Amino acid sequence: MIDPHHGWNLSYKPQFLGFVLSLLLTFAAYRIVVHKHLGDGELIFTLYGLAIAQAVLQLVFNMHLGLESKPRWNTITFLFTVAVIIIIVGGSVWIMDNLNYNLMPKM
Repeated sequence: MIDPHHGWNLSYKPQFLGFVLSLLLTFAAYRIVVHKHLGDGELIFTLYGLAIAQAVLQLVFNMHLGLESKPRWNTITFLFTVAVIIIIVGGSVWIMDNLNYNLMPKM
């Protein structure tokens, strides 16, 4: 769908297409929540799926991630950044849970 050899990086076409698709995903999530089309469990998984789809869409269309040639340094750097963020957030949650378990009075 995206062809880097035909001027995608020089035009506004990918940004506009990404913007329109992001709006569609946002309105889909809004409609699902407001009109209560799904139950609680299905709603959570559907919203997570729409959020992940929108994140991937933004990365590909707006940030052109994955479109570079052989040395994929942008993709490698992005994946390393995601791994570091997951480690920091996961470690913080683990520490807070451990502090909550060890320092809160037992009921």
